[in-house]
Amino acid sequence: MGNSDSKLNFRKAVVQLTSKNQTVDSNDANFWSQFWSSHIPNINDVYTLIPSYEIRALREESPSNLASLCTKIVEKLSECSEGTFLTEKNQTTVINCVRLLTRIIPYIFEDPEWRGFFWSESPVNKSNDKNSVPLAQTLLNSLISLLFVPDFTVHPNKKNFGSGEDKVKTIDSCEYIWEAGVGFSHSPPQNYNHDFNRTEILKLLLTCFSESIYLPPSIECHVQPNLWITYFTSFKNQ
Repeated sequence: MGNSDSKLNFRKAVVQLTSKNQTVDSNDANFWSQFWSSHIPNINDVYTLIPSYEIRALREESPSNLASLCTKIVEKLSECSEGTFLTEKNQTTVINCVRLLTRIIPYIFEDPEWRGFFWSESPVNKSNDKNSVPLAQTLLNSLISLLFVPDFTVHPNKKNFGSGEDKVKTIDSCEYIWEAGVGFSHSPPQNYNHDFNRTEILKLLLTCFSESIYLPPSIECHVQPNLWITYFTSFKNQ
């Protein structure tokens, strides 16, 4: 019953978002939270509840709503990656946000007018801050951090785990490994939930890196580097 109610609420939010005549206030926290607070246990449900034709309609007919949705999701992921160790609620939030972007981003890439959206200043929260970074950079930084969160994507190995003393972004990922390797002779215990969460995040990273797939087959379109991969593999990525 609970899952049905969550799906219904999620679907209602999608319908409201895709309404041609209704621009949703970007500051309406209660509305936006419906997208990551609902309990949607299967990624197939996300694809069913947000059909492809509605994403394209949202992009063409309600672009401000699509921009707000992407921005709010990235902001939420950043918030979770910068906080203390993830609670069960925040873990659900992260997975929902990751799945949403995995679903939406291909439709951003396929439209030339939207392709640079994640690398330009956000049209929703414009700022005069010279240190502001593109949404894409914020997203990649957040996903990298989330790949090494104790009891979410890696096995906790500190006695003070969960005490709130550490922040996700201050964790030394060398202390929280996936498999044995140089400097670490023993692999951490296998955990299905950790593998599941890693896979969801890696799917989104692969989606981000796949922008070149959506470019037309012309030399002009392929002389520029893939900004997603360029940043991910650069020295700026700590």
